[in-house]
Amino acid sequence: MSHLGLARPLSLAMVAALALGACGPKSSGTEGKPAKYGPVVVDGIVDLPALQHLVDTERARSHEQQEAELARLDDILERKLWTDSGLESALGGPAAADAAFAAHGKALTNKARAIGEQPIVITPAAYVANPSGPTIGQGMFGGILVATLGADGIVSASNDLKDGERASADPTRETKVSGSLEHMDLAIDATHESGGVTTKLTVKVGVSPCPDASGRFEASAKVDIAVTKTGGSTGQKGTLDIAITGQVDDDAKLESTDAEYRMQWADFANSKGSFVDVSGAIGGAKARSATLDRSGGKQNTSLYVDAVTLAALYTVVVKSQVGEAAEKGWQSGRCVILKSSASPGPKGMKPGASSTINAAPRSRIDGRPVGGSVKATLTAGGASVKPDGSKVKADATFTYTAPNAPDKSGTVSLEARSRRGVAKASIDFNTKRGAYVASGGNAVKVSGTVADLTAPFSLPGQGKGFTVVYSYTPTSSTGGTYTYTGSGGGVSMAGSGTYQITGSDPVLTLKQNAHGCVNLPGGCSSTANVITLTRTGTEGY
Repeated sequence: MSHLGLARPLSLAMVAALALGACGPKSSGTEGKPAKYGPVVVDGIVDLPALQHLVDTERARSHEQQEAELARLDDILERKLWTDSGLESALGGPAAADAAFAAHGKALTNKARAIGEQPIVITPAAYVANPSGPTIGQGMFGGILVATLGADGIVSASNDLKDGERASADPTRETKVSGSLEHMDLAIDATHESGGVTTKLTVKVGVSPCPDASGRFEASAKVDIAVTKTGGSTGQKGTLDIAITGQVDDDAKLESTDAEYRMQWADFANSKGSFVDVSGAIGGAKARSATLDRSGGKQNTSLYVDAVTLAALYTVVVKSQVGEAAEKGWQSGRCVILKSSASPGPKGMKPGASSTINAAPRSRIDGRPVGGSVKATLTAGGASVKPDGSKVKADATFTYTAPNAPDKSGTVSLEARSRRGVAKASIDFNTKRGAYVASGGNAVKVSGTVADLTAPFSLPGQGKGFTVVYSYTPTSSTGGTYTYTGSGGGVSMAGSGTYQITGSDPVLTLKQNAHGCVNLPGGCSSTANVITLTRTGTEGY
């Protein structure tokens, strides 16, 4: 952390302005030159345009760039507090304080990333965060990492919960997760002690990823950090409390997020020192308000400026990443179920026949209709669905037309989108001809099934005091030859003949004629029978 010696005399906002000014917006009067911004806080009043400049620059960065910059800026603020509070002196001077500061920063950010890497298993699905990013940054930064990684983790891990199910898990000794489809909570309570310093980090994250009927969702994050001389009462405390609300559009996409925040910092030597309390609101991309609410102890203008600046920048990052985590949740299907049906069908449809598809998306939270739209797409097989690929107002109706041939299939995929989330479903259609069920008969009652009239098949029969088995050998789908054997009452019988099949699906008639004998003198004669074959799975034929 060699930059600390240079950066310590500067306020965080001044460092941020130096680092970011080259990419700031241009002034209207001087083309090509960056706009000039004054101090963020002047006489206890926040200059919103100056703060907005920092917010705009931070929002333009990637997640990785945001983390790296916030880690650097947090180092500046918290290391300065180590000096102002007397913790540096209590540890024996700058060198010892720098060593302890670096060790605690690395430990806390590594701990935060380890929590992000740890699978949160509350269903068969588990989430593993990406551990890339800075490994240096102090306690507040570590807490922010937990809030952003944790929000994504608890939402992803709970997407497969069942309706009404509550679950909990302890992924690590310091981590607790609990909740349901409607709301998930994460709590972290971690302590690190080394180099004569004790750091305690507490983080609480709550996400309600399923929007209400108006498309509104909520989330919150709170980070508490306390650093003290081990066994003493000299050090610092910091708190950041963020309440997030967001709006989802009719296409189930994140439309906007707003956040209100409050940050407090205090440094103290033997329980006496100074403090600052700031609050504000970020609406969409704008810093809507920022105030220096309270301060006490010795005047510390740089602390006031740093608190106002870092609170706003942290809030921008947290509300953005927590909003993205919630969006993954409501787009996963955790919030809405798509109830779908098809009639006639979907199995055993008549070739070329049409089926009406009904698609009704419902909230998994309160069971109510969610509105929005449903889109149907033919994703496999044939023949068609109308309208195909177009949004239809929910509850929606579509028409599927089956292929104009038997034993064909088609798959229609449905996707519902609304302010309450995304839901998907699919329906598999086919014109597969089912097996025939045999029934009826005259002196011999026949039962059984025939899977294929063009392949050899057998049917059992029951007569008065005897049983028989007919074995058929088709020469076509409409007839062939057959044999039979049977026994009962101490006699046996056998014979052979021909059969013909007439009629049309789903009901056919099998007529058979044979010549057979029983093992008695003069026991040979002609026999006949009429059997009904009824196709199964032929709704719509």
